[in-house]
Amino acid sequence: MVLTWPAALIGLVFGVLMTYVPYEFRVASFRPLYPYVREMGIIYLASSLAMMGALLYPHAPRWLDLLGRAGFILTAAVYWWVLNVLTGSFTGILLYPLLFIGLGLEAFPSFRQRPVFRSFVALIGVGFGLAMVGAPERFPFAVYAHLSPLLRATGLLFATAGVVVLLPLGQRRPWLARALMGVLALPYAMLAWALGRGQFWMGMAVYFILTLGCVAEAVAWRPRAPRTVGWKLLRGLAFAGLVPLLALGAVASFLAQRAIEEQVREDTVRTATGEADFLRRYLEDARASLQVLLDSPGFRAALASGEPLQLEPYLRNLIERQRPFEAVLAVEADGSPLASFTASGAPSPLLPLPKNLSEPFLTSGPTPRVALVLPVEEDGQPRTLLVGLLSLQQLSEASTPAARRFQVQVVDQRRMKVIRDSTSEVPLLSAARLPPTVREAVIHEGSAMIEDFDAVDRRILGAVAPVPGTSWCVVVTQELGVAYAGITRVSAAVVGMLVFGVLLALALSQFVARDVIHRLTALRAATAALAAGDLDRRVEEEEDDELGELARGFNEMAARTGATQAELREAVRAREEFLSVASHELRTPLTPLKGFASLTLQRLEQSEGPVDRDWLLKAMRSMSRQTDRLARLVDDLLDTARIQSGRFDLNCKPVDLMPVVYEVLERFEVRGSEGLRFHMEAPSGPLEGVWDAARLDQVITNLLSNAVRYSPQGGTVSISFAVNPSQVELRVKDQGIGIPAESLQRLFQPFSRASNATSRHFGGLGLGLFICREIVERHGGSIWAESGGPQQGSCFHVRLPRHAPQSSLPPPPSAPVSSSTQAA
Repeated sequence: MVLTWPAALIGLVFGVLMTYVPYEFRVASFRPLYPYVREMGIIYLASSLAMMGALLYPHAPRWLDLLGRAGFILTAAVYWWVLNVLTGSFTGILLYPLLFIGLGLEAFPSFRQRPVFRSFVALIGVGFGLAMVGAPERFPFAVYAHLSPLLRATGLLFATAGVVVLLPLGQRRPWLARALMGVLALPYAMLAWALGRGQFWMGMAVYFILTLGCVAEAVAWRPRAPRTVGWKLLRGLAFAGLVPLLALGAVASFLAQRAIEEQVREDTVRTATGEADFLRRYLEDARASLQVLLDSPGFRAALASGEPLQLEPYLRNLIERQRPFEAVLAVEADGSPLASFTASGAPSPLLPLPKNLSEPFLTSGPTPRVALVLPVEEDGQPRTLLVGLLSLQQLSEASTPAARRFQVQVVDQRRMKVIRDSTSEVPLLSAARLPPTVREAVIHEGSAMIEDFDAVDRRILGAVAPVPGTSWCVVVTQELGVAYAGITRVSAAVVGMLVFGVLLALALSQFVARDVIHRLTALRAATAALAAGDLDRRVEEEEDDELGELARGFNEMAARTGATQAELREAVRAREEFLSVASHELRTPLTPLKGFASLTLQRLEQSEGPVDRDWLLKAMRSMSRQTDRLARLVDDLLDTARIQSGRFDLNCKPVDLMPVVYEVLERFEVRGSEGLRFHMEAPSGPLEGVWDAARLDQVITNLLSNAVRYSPQGGTVSISFAVNPSQVELRVKDQGIGIPAESLQRLFQPFSRASNATSRHFGGLGLGLFICREIVERHGGSIWAESGGPQQGSCFHVRLPRHAPQSSLPPPPSAPVSSSTQAA
């Protein structure tokens, strides 16, 4: 197990979480990285995929692996510094530097054969174990609460297993090292379980992956580059599905997040504006009720009289009709009370009136209220004042749509006091505890969209809207995770669809791979059988696709191989037969030739007088015939060699065929020792054509020689012609032993002879008819034999065109021809 695999898996998990659900990183320690969380996730994803690709494809360019390692180490280093070093997290401070060192070492291929991962988890185990036993405060209860009762036992297990793994004893006994890696997997699993129970998902993912790595080491499982077609197909489809789906999912998630972000922000601003409008209308309705009372003639008359008994019925009627009011007062311009009425019947407090009477203001005292003032003017100066006191508690408890979804606060911008809080967490008129950005917006009385951390380090999304006609500001806030819960659900759905898509692609690839592997296995088995000599083995052509074409090609190759093997066997048989026949045929003329030569030499040496002339002539004639026979055998062999090497050429020119035939026939008639008759049906005129006369002489001689050889004593050899303007056909017919039907097809092949000729020990190498066929076909003609069967004689046909093929014509003379020839 190389360390790069767990690192790549950790990066893949981090990348998916940071890219698809960035709003879940809300802890205070993550505050410096929050603006860059999505970019870090993308780098994690790209780096992890690059490292995985380099591991699965050993021939991938080296820069891909180095780039992936560099991207992972740089991104993880930033993550480590902010979340572990700055916060003093002992586990992260120890784990990540060792991880960086291991990844750096495995950048060199030689280190991938060494137990880097085993040393990595063992060192971490020793460090964690010593800290858990000797300094348990390094593992804060808030994070490791579920592991706290077993912290020391886990530390002992960590330290013991880690130390033994690092000792040479484990290296000399691999089974012991594997067993200890299985033991080491247990405390890592406990860490993952404890962090998962505490909802520390990133740490849980790290230790869970390390647990899987320890288990893989314990069972000696080594992830390697796939070697079979099925695994390669699975690998290709996995990457082909994973990388585009991750990219598509990231784009879709980003677009969805942007759209939902915009919608949530607009909704938050509308909520703050709506809440401010609610307060404005609430105050305007209360002011309008006071104005209606003030415009009443009876109330004005009572107010002008200044009698409390006349004013109180009007004030009581206003409170009973308008529930928001807790008290109504009529006072002099200097604040002296004229009359008042309260809903509880308790006396109304005296009011310190502000200078600006047009805005609502807050009263002091044990029961804070909101005061609305309407002046009654005479000669442009306020003479009396009508004051309505609204219940601040009732205003704070008013149910609005915003209060059901957001934390709604109304803050007095001048005194920075809380006037309304929908969550009842903050006492009314207490000092407002606002994040700096929110406080800045409230002070400047402007509408603003806010994203910040609150007092307890929760990331919040909010908006500020001023209440028109007041010094109040509405602040609506919502925790970021709640505000963007829709984005998280969409991202989770995208990740789920991504995982489902990859798994579906892998499952479908197995169906495809199963068919491909089945057909390739059949092809491999057939290839092995063919190599073992089973030339009749064939592959079923299941479908008309590339593999079907490969199967057809294999079957054709097997058929050709079988035919070639048959031809080779036949050639070997023919060669062996040829060697046997050739040695016999060559020995046949050599034996009498040597005998007569030796005998003649002996007589000449022993005879003191003249040698018998008749006997000497007889010996010389026999030696001459054997020499001619030997020369013909050698000529046939030389011609066959020329044919097979492509050096058999014709010298064609205009010639009359009849003189050639007469000359050959005369040679056989002169011999006359066979006791045969020759009958020729000559045409009436010459047979002219463009031929090689010497080679045609050779053809006719071979045909007549065969007819003479296989004809019985007293038989007749007939020569006839069939003539037309374009071609000439020569027929040589005998009354000999005939040709079996099975021998007619291969009669003109080299070293081939009819079966009855071989069995009767007629001489010959089987090259004459082969040479005849080559000569005739090079003239553009054809030759064949006909026979009724054994003892039925045979007839050989030679058909020659009168004009030879262009390739057989001799090259034009280089010297200029004479004028008479040109004229001709």
